[in-house]
Amino acid sequence: MTAPTKTEAKDIVLALLEEGLIACANIIPGVESYFSWEDGINKANETVVIFKTRVKNEDKIIRLVRSIHSYDCPCIVFTSLQHGNRDFMKWVGDMC
Repeated sequence: MTAPTKTEAKDIVLALLEEGLIACANIIPGVESYFSWEDGINKANETVVIFKTRVKNEDKIIRLVRSIHSYDCPCIVFTSLQHGNRDFMKWVGDMC
């Protein structure tokens, strides 16, 4: 997910944690984003957030993020993890 500020990203992460929809998140400020929107090509400084979660929570995450996020069309995408540290993967599953 991207957010316009670190503060907004943190607010979203805390809401998702409180709802038990993610196990953890990484907030990465200072990303330059370039994108097409409305009448042209745009540039923005954004904050990237990486959530660790389960597939079963995706729809709930999208709904909650959209209710908080300041963008009309927030970037919320999911990447499936097939392999990783089994202990970590179990922890994520146990947390959310």
